Amino acid sequence: MAVVGFEKVHVGIFDEDEKIKKLMTWKDEHGGTVNLNISGLAPEKVEMRASNKTVWSKKQGTGEVQSELDLFNVPDKDLDAVLGRDMDDNGTSWVGEDSRAPYVALIGESADLLSGEPVYCALTKGTMSLESIEWKTTAKEEEEPEPQQLTGDWIARTIDGNSRIYGYHVGKKGADELFKSVFPGYEDVKDDDSDNSNEDSNDNEATETP
Repeated sequence: MAVVGFEKVHVGIFDEDEKIKKLMTWKDEHGGTVNLNISGLAPEKVEMRASNKTVWSKKQGTGEVQSELDLFNVPDKDLDAVLGRDMDDNGTSWVGEDSRAPYVALIGESADLLSGEPVYCALTKGTMSLESIEWKTTAKEEEEPEPQQLTGDWIARTIDGNSRIYGYHVGKKGADELFKSVFPGYEDVKDDDSDNSNEDSNDNEATETP
């Protein structure tokens, strides 16, 4: 299936009981989605050779699933939460030896090229990191801003008794169930654009879903 566009991404942060305690929607000028690349979906093949030939082989599961997510202007407090940065009373965000990024889940939204139906891609459990920060002088000519890139490392999570690392869903039918599976314990989700009314963050107690 060919998809077109990348409208928004939902990111949920797990608590110690593997329930979602914070759900954010990044889109438009507050974390607008530029690009999502997911790699490591295919498993490595394991072979057994005997008598000068391959007598057994196996491919199961996935490889090391990783993601690169390019975003525009993610709110600072959202980055603090996802990256595990601590903010002191002075408003400074810190990273040190004790810093630890929390486990998160993610759902990105695109659309089918031909039908226009929504397409969802989910990653069920992992951590995200900001690999680098780059500042540079202004150019003579106006340039478009550079996106921020968050890298992710993903593992499996048990959903309905089965091991799940990533999921792919097409269409509005069943999308609510997908969100509830990927973001467990966060039932107060609805179709609402109010999350973008907050200048500092897109996190909202009623995060928009299909």
